[in-house]
Order: sequence, then structure tokens, then C-alpha cells
Amino acid sequence: MAALLTLAAKDLRLLLRDRFALFWILAFPIMYALFFGAIFSSEGGGGRGSLSLAIVDEDGSALSVALIARLEAHASLRIARDRERADDDEPTQRYDRESARADVRKGRRTAYLAIPAGFGDNPYALFSGAGSSAGPSLELGMDPSRKAEAGFMQGVLMEAVFGGIRARFSDKQALSDDIDRARADIAATDDLSLAQKLIMQTFMDALGSFIEQIDVDSLEAGSAGGGEAGDTAAGADEAHTDSGGGAPIELVEVAREQSKGPRSSFDITFPQSTAWGLMSVALGFAVTIVRERTGGTLLRLAIAPLSRAQVLAGKALACFVSCLGVMLFLLLFGVAAMGLQIDSPGLLALPMLCTAACFTGLMMVVSVMGKTENAVAGASWGLMMPFAMLGGGMIPLIAMPDWLQTASNVSFFKWSIYAIEGAVWRGFSLADMALPCAVLLAFGAGFFAIGIAVFRRTEP
Repeated sequence: MAALLTLAAKDLRLLLRDRFALFWILAFPIMYALFFGAIFSSEGGGGRGSLSLAIVDEDGSALSVALIARLEAHASLRIARDRERADDDEPTQRYDRESARADVRKGRRTAYLAIPAGFGDNPYALFSGAGSSAGPSLELGMDPSRKAEAGFMQGVLMEAVFGGIRARFSDKQALSDDIDRARADIAATDDLSLAQKLIMQTFMDALGSFIEQIDVDSLEAGSAGGGEAGDTAAGADEAHTDSGGGAPIELVEVAREQSKGPRSSFDITFPQSTAWGLMSVALGFAVTIVRERTGGTLLRLAIAPLSRAQVLAGKALACFVSCLGVMLFLLLFGVAAMGLQIDSPGLLALPMLCTAACFTGLMMVVSVMGKTENAVAGASWGLMMPFAMLGGGMIPLIAMPDWLQTASNVSFFKWSIYAIEGAVWRGFSLADMALPCAVLLAFGAGFFAIGIAVFRRTEP
């Protein structure tokens, strides 16, 4: 055991002294992850500058249609009236509350807005907005973990609601109709005493006379000039928004389903980057075996009190430890620098060990693919590059079409990336991790057996 550890430590020290090899093992994978992560993040999800809002219109009134139109005109919102479809053959259907809530829960939409039946029939909407005790509330459903987006969305909705109130004040006929309905409701209610009814009816009569006599056009011109009247109206709107009672929006928490997809583009690119680092490790150790063979180091070790098995085991141990170190370094860098979140840190150790074993076996195979360093390097890249591209090293596994994902099963790169993604964002359980880890160990054992058999035949 002491001899094995000494041989492994020797190879590790040689690797750390080779700055060119360290660039390809550590620096290049980081550059790859950052570059493609930045590209994917700028293109994914329809952009970060807009929020996707599903609309459920249960009212169908002129007021609800006008509210939706104001929301559609907002630059920060993408309004969806139809729910997400599973395939092109499924008929288009309008959102209801359940389907809208499901799309928010699955991360397809940022939020949903339900406009309840009776929203447009509330005669007090022009004073308190929808949602007071006199009428139904707008329902805004959002993931409770997205507090910043929730606050922004509420502000946009309040602006749209009070924009409708301001527009209603400019329509004298609509105001008169609202006042007439209010008079009728006051007269019909049994909750008010006769004295209260008289006070309310007197107020409505005075308000009706005020509406008939006021010049709306001159008021709009004055407020457009940014004068005191405009400031006062804005202050009134702000005061209403901040008041505790009669808030027109009811916020409903819709917890998003976990582990259904990557949280950011770096959740995809950092597992990919580990494959490139591991490939460089396997190639580097394969070249050192050839270098030691051609330089006579292996011959000197053969006449030393060491068995051939100990020599190869020391080389394999050094490669195995290097593979673990590279994966740990790259993933920790992603966590510290790019906010990479690992769902199952404890479970992550299992795919890392199996992946290191697989690439250690690969190292033994590529080390016997030629008799010179250049031959081994060229043959190794020629062998590994097609498997890397097929297995998700270039095109992310999550972006592959179904036929390509099936074809990628022959690539050990696919199973290493897939297993690491399982612990990072796919939400794998121990049972889910069994298949990719078993495939990686099978590849590693097969590679190692082939490499040892060829090595024994070619070495004296």
C-alpha cells in the first residue's frame, strides 16, 4: 500500500507542475461553462425583462376586457389567454383557475390573474376598486419564493386597475349609470337604517349633479400639464394603494414544483464542463504512461521491487483522485461564483465516484492506442470527441430531440453528465441514481479490462 500511494503521489505532483495540462483540466472547462452559460441565460425563458402572466377572465365584462388591454400594453408583461398545450394535436383551451395555477406551479408562467365574475358589475369600483367589501377581489397567484416579482406584479396590476378608474371618471355616461345602480342598491338593501339610506341617497344625488356639471376635458388638460391637480390625483391613487382596506388584489401563493428543471443556465453548463475536465485528465495520464514507457521509466520500475499490478494501480489511483478533484473544483466554483445550487450534496458523491472510475478505465484504454505521445494524443481525441458531442458535451442533454437522447445512451459522457445533473437539479433519488451509476461502473470496468489486457501483451 505504501508503494502504491508513493507512485500515485508522484504522478499527482507531476500533473500539478504541468501548467499546460492544468489549463485544459481546470481553466478550459470553467471558460466553457461561463461562456455557454452566459449565452443560454441571455436566450432562455423569453428574456428576463418580461414576466409571463396567465389571464383567467371569468367576468367577460367591458371592465375586465379593458383591464386586460391595459395589461397587454405594459412592456414588462407577456399576457397569455390560452393554457400551455402538451402537443400540437391538443386543442387550444382558455385558462381556468386550475389550469392557470398548474402552469404557474410547473414554472411555465410567472403568475396568473383571475378576474372573478361580477368584477364589472360592482357599482363601487370607481371609488374603492374591485376587491372591497362591495365586490369580488382580483386573484393574483405567484410562487411565494419570488417576492421581488410579486411586488412588481402587484404594482403593475394596481396601476392598471386605477388606470381604469381614471378612465371611468372621464366617461360621464358610465359614471351616471354607476350612480343610478348605486341608488337602486341603496334603496333595496336591508342592512342600512332609514337615516343612513337618506344620507347615502343625498350623497349620490349631489355626486350626480356634480358629474353633470363638471367639464371633464378641462380637468384632463389640467392634469396633463403636471400641475397640482395631477399631483393630487396621483397622491390619492397612492393613498388608496397603501390603505389597508379595500385592496383590489388578493395575493395567492402557488408553490412551484421542485426539481423539474434547471434553475439557471449554469445548472446545465457546469455539469457539462466536468466532462471536458475529465477528458483532459484521462488524456493527460494516458500520455504520461506512454512517456514513461518510451523514456524507460516503466522498465526501471519493472526491475524494482514492484509488481506490474502495483505500477498500474498507482497510476489508476492518481487518475481517480485527479478526476474527483477536478469535478469537486468545478462544481464548487459554480456554487461560489455563479450561484449553482445542488439539490442533493450528499447524493452527489455517488455519481462523482462512479464517473471517476469510468474515466480512470478510459485512461487505461487510450494509453495503449499508440506507441508514441503524439499517436496516443491524436487517437484519444479522435475516440473521445464523437462520444463527447453525442453524449451532451456540446448540445445539452435537456435540449436534445428524443431520437438523439436515445442514441446518446451509447456514450459514457451522457451517463456522467446525466448522473451529475441528477444530483444538481434533476431531483434524483438513490433509486434513480442506480442506473446511470451502474452504466458508468460497467463502462469503467470494461475499459480497464481492455487496457490491462492490451498493456500486458505489448509490455515485456
